[in-house]
Amino acid sequence: MMLPSVFLTPRGACPIIVATVLASLCLSVPAFAQVANAVVTGSVTDAQGGLLPGVTITVTNAESGVVRTIVTQTEGRYRLGGVPPGRYNLTAELPGFANVEVKDITLTIGLEYTKDITMGLQGVQESITVTGGSPVVETTRSEVAAVVTREQIETLPTGDRVALRLSLLLPGVAIDTTRAKRNAVNLGAGISTSSTTYLVDGLSNATAVSGEQRHDVPAAAIREFLVHTSQVPAQYGQRAGGVVSIATKSGTNKFHGETFDFYRNKALNTLDKFQEEEHSVKPDYSRHQFGFALGGPIVKNRLHYFGTFERTREHDFFTVSTGKPEFYKQFEGTFEGGSYTNISFIRGDYQVGGTQNLFYRYMNQHTNFFCSGCGVPGINSTFSNNDNLIPRDMHALGHTWVLSSRVLNEFYVMRGTASDRTYLSKDYAPFPTFIWGQSQCLPPCLAGAGTHTDFTEAQETLSITTGTHTYKFGGSIQIFPTHEWAAGNVFGTWTFGQDQYFNPADPNFSFASLKGATQFQASFPNLEREMRSHSYAAYVTDEWKPASNLTLNLGLRYDVQTGVWNEWRTQSEYPRPLPYVDFASRGDKNNVAPRLGLAWDVRNNGKSVVRLGYGLVYTNITNLIPRVEGSALKQNTINIANPSYPDPYQGRDPANFVSTAPPNITINGNNLVSAPVHTSSVGFSQGLTLDTAVHLDAIYQKATDIPTDVQVNTRNPVTLVRPLPGWGQIIQRQPIGVFTYKALLVRLEKRLSNRYQYQLAYTLAKQDSNAATPDTVGIGLGGSITDVYNPGWDIGPANNDRRHAVVLSGAAQLPADIVVGAIWNFRTTTPFSARAGVDLNGDGQSTGGGAGVGGNYPTDYVPGTTKNMGNRDSAAML
Repeated sequence: MMLPSVFLTPRGACPIIVATVLASLCLSVPAFAQVANAVVTGSVTDAQGGLLPGVTITVTNAESGVVRTIVTQTEGRYRLGGVPPGRYNLTAELPGFANVEVKDITLTIGLEYTKDITMGLQGVQESITVTGGSPVVETTRSEVAAVVTREQIETLPTGDRVALRLSLLLPGVAIDTTRAKRNAVNLGAGISTSSTTYLVDGLSNATAVSGEQRHDVPAAAIREFLVHTSQVPAQYGQRAGGVVSIATKSGTNKFHGETFDFYRNKALNTLDKFQEEEHSVKPDYSRHQFGFALGGPIVKNRLHYFGTFERTREHDFFTVSTGKPEFYKQFEGTFEGGSYTNISFIRGDYQVGGTQNLFYRYMNQHTNFFCSGCGVPGINSTFSNNDNLIPRDMHALGHTWVLSSRVLNEFYVMRGTASDRTYLSKDYAPFPTFIWGQSQCLPPCLAGAGTHTDFTEAQETLSITTGTHTYKFGGSIQIFPTHEWAAGNVFGTWTFGQDQYFNPADPNFSFASLKGATQFQASFPNLEREMRSHSYAAYVTDEWKPASNLTLNLGLRYDVQTGVWNEWRTQSEYPRPLPYVDFASRGDKNNVAPRLGLAWDVRNNGKSVVRLGYGLVYTNITNLIPRVEGSALKQNTINIANPSYPDPYQGRDPANFVSTAPPNITINGNNLVSAPVHTSSVGFSQGLTLDTAVHLDAIYQKATDIPTDVQVNTRNPVTLVRPLPGWGQIIQRQPIGVFTYKALLVRLEKRLSNRYQYQLAYTLAKQDSNAATPDTVGIGLGGSITDVYNPGWDIGPANNDRRHAVVLSGAAQLPADIVVGAIWNFRTTTPFSARAGVDLNGDGQSTGGGAGVGGNYPTDYVPGTTKNMGNRDSAAML
């Protein structure tokens, strides 16, 4: 039974202050990964400026002893790609000339490190040694991106040891379109849960249905990660927002290990302002997280290993407060939910001679949420959800091969599985019996529902350097099929338009005494369905340096996706032909996307850099889109407005009722496409000192043709007749969604030196869209049209429109190896809509659920209001 809401749920945000003192009780594990790589490049000249070909450049990892060599070309240039992040030494050698050694070069993920070398004659000097360091301003990067470093991961506090949350240190990053049970972020144009690309060692780490992060990589296994907020190079695609690329650790020539134990209780939790006004008591809470990491050599300088294990047990208590204890007292109180998670990670790296590297990595994760989603947003009862088991694993293999001084080949392959199953909560199971008119199964009335996806991916990249050009030719294949057990809601869900006494445990209570039923929804039978997703991509890029201080990044990418359009289905598999559906005509194969970027080192000194960029990205459709259409008419959906109570079928068998009632279906438009996203940016970076710089970027992104739910069989408001009278609700996903993102990003960073570091990030942003979603996350979808006869009501601020965000972070190392770290986070509130909660326009939709997936189809607005006026137009909400 869905009980009516009695107050609006707040969607604002309060300032959060996190500060902690960490005692460094364990050894660090310096290591590096071998896929999310860096580049070492430059030119070699003699003392008179003449170019020197044939110089042997040797790059040695100072931690593992792994060696890479290359020889300068005829024009004296060298470029060594595929170098894993880490600390390196570089040596230049040529007979007759003094050796030059560059020490302590710090390479971060995605960095292009430029080092021009001047060699003197032997005898004048035996050798020259200089310090390399790491540039605080990158002179060849045109995209908006930054690295969350190993020092930040190790010294800055998070409330749950999830390193990915440190993405929030950067401007343009938020969590407004993420879900509590998935550790994820949205970058730039964060339209939905599927807007961010998640990579681990260069390979996909996203779920196939919701598009969220699939595996939580343990903090102990992460060396660093790169965050592209906007303007991504051509090797990236498929998502509307940015990219999070994680580089994992591997072993070194020294045995290193660490153990950790993290405990947190309710003392660090806060109540929101509404809870404070109600004088609520903090619910009990505890989080215990512990584990270990170990790495070292098997064969020094050649073969290394690294592994970690982590377990988390969270005791989370939720409070149910209806505001109407006279009716629902038996459901109010504080109840236990929580979760446990086990994560294991192991990696091996092998140096095959001086030109080849091989790595293998395996991750396994099991998470179980107890009464997942219960109590949210403070009014859902304990019977409102199930236990949720999410097991997944992933194997990855990578090979890097330097074929010559000009040619590098990289090949990666991944195979993984992930499941997401729900079961009746062992502690808060619904009522087990059902007889029409006597008792009623309460939501969710299902068990064993869920999905299983197999993930297969392969990538190949060939890099060729010639003169001032570096070309990359690459491609990838992703096969992500999903099998789903779609349990029906056989007993149905009732919605009542008034508060009234409800207590099935009371012997004097009768279900028949309930009054004012406004809607009944049900679905049956249980069903298994398949979703297919095959993605193919090819790209070519050219990094061209027409001048020593000017870099042009040019690229072209082609994406095509099959299976997700349901083009492989036929009308013959349905009991009757689906209206408006032509499976054979579907698909989108013209997705050619240019990428253009410029980086100009204004004074040619590495301190002042101007960036310009434009890119077109075609987004992938997640497996969520073909999901419901596959079960149309196979799993009957019943939606009755103002039903007869307690028997909505009025004496008929449910199956017989369905055979005579107009069916409700959800279908996909034949013209759905991979939604294009146009991105442009202009930026400037200024180095202030050797370790301090300020970065400013202005971004504009516009996504169009986003799949949007439209109820195309809505009754005419005058005649009350549907366009197709033989059908009930027909929700069609049409490519009409538009989303715009404008932002100014400011970042002041001071890298770790002299025992301290800090960073200040500010975001000024505005996000608008032309579709509505309920006041929750729109999982993988652009939204819905609330009223098909008044679509203009849905134009306005997007649900995640948060105008201002300020994040200040810093850490300092005190005596006795004590590290003090703090993060201060302030974000202004998001807007909200005033929903009526009842069907005002006669389209048969009077709850936030319905035919749309995941309750995506919204209820009507309160008369006189439009989308997200709350916190944006306060006068209109009074």
